[in-house]
Amino acid sequence: MDQERLHYLDAARGFAILLVVLGHIWETDQPLPVLIYSFHVPLFFVVSGILADYTGRAHRPLKQLALSGLRGLIVPYVFFEIVFLAIFGLRNHFDFSSQSAHVYDGLFLSPLNVPLWFLPTLFFAELILILLLRLIRSRKAAALICLALYLVPFCPGVKGLLPNALLRLLSSVGFLAAGYFASGFIRTKNPPSPLLLFTAIANCTLAWLNGKTGVYKLTFHNPLLFTVCALTGSLCTIFLLKKLTQEDPLRPAPEHSSRGILRLASALLVLAGRNSLTILGLHIIVLRILQEILGLHTDSIVGGLLALAGICLMLTPVCWFLNRFFPFLIGKSTQKTVSK
Repeated sequence: MDQERLHYLDAARGFAILLVVLGHIWETDQPLPVLIYSFHVPLFFVVSGILADYTGRAHRPLKQLALSGLRGLIVPYVFFEIVFLAIFGLRNHFDFSSQSAHVYDGLFLSPLNVPLWFLPTLFFAELILILLLRLIRSRKAAALICLALYLVPFCPGVKGLLPNALLRLLSSVGFLAAGYFASGFIRTKNPPSPLLLFTAIANCTLAWLNGKTGVYKLTFHNPLLFTVCALTGSLCTIFLLKKLTQEDPLRPAPEHSSRGILRLASALLVLAGRNSLTILGLHIIVLRILQEILGLHTDSIVGGLLALAGICLMLTPVCWFLNRFFPFLIGKSTQKTVSK
């Protein structure tokens, strides 16, 4: 029997992917992009860690886990990278030398479609975490090893010794493990709203003090501030959406329901979360269309929000088409399962 779907985690993933899109629209050091970059990628990994515990993935056979990860993460990675390479090649008259170099980079987790780095990184991070849990029976010991791996990218001089893709992977293992080991607490607790609001304000202040960070570029500034902002921002988002998304917002609302606007907002976030792979893989293409062909100026807040709305609208039929006819290309099967 299928487990109950955690709709607030779908909403959290939807919120995260919208922040990713906004982060690529606003590539500045202004306060809002600084805040977005402080926790949007860690939020993805924390949610994945919670689901890894909730769905019992760590207890499944390794072969099944590997095949599931290949189907759910690596197939979409290859598909969206091929689409991006084809469009890039069309713009550059299919310069073979350039194309082959980008294909080579993509094989080593540095895709031309940069946001796709998340997919293979999550695949390998889950394997590392699950192997550690299998080899080390003590959860505390496994958690300490994950913490040690997470700290490696902060060590002085390590960037010159180890590949960036490996350092990103180690950082991601830490956030994935944080979600996994805190899963029970997150799923059973419901902190009061004033506490969440106070924590969110404190998180904003610390993020602005630390400056713009990012897992992909391994930009951390103060490691302690980076870690605190990443974790508190992720947890506040999940708990706030847990309060907002108690039921499936995609089903007809009960007759007594009076939360029309909030229900609509949560429904849109859940839809974005359930289509986050497609948005991740194609939003850069749509953004370039809006900027270069339609001439939309996206530097301002209004322009950025218009671009976000345009991306969501243009990708809606694409999401429907892929879900309906080619779900295997975006890591989905025809069977109903708990959100991965």
